[in-house]
Amino acid sequence: MNNNEPEVMRMLRKIREDRYEETKNLTSEERVEKVREEAEACKKRYGLKLSLHEKAKK
Repeated sequence: MNNNEPEVMRMLRKIREDRYEETKNLTSEERVEKVREEAEACKKRYGLKLSLHEKAKK
């Protein structure tokens, strides 16, 4: 790691590394479900009135 790297960049790198470790062994379906759950939690936390779009049908 570069010691000249700004503190914010180090924090972002750590978050990305942690996120990778949490999701590296998930299947695609599990990863999608995790993202949907996190999106729903953010909607509730901030009182957002957003709709999630379903996958387009072919």
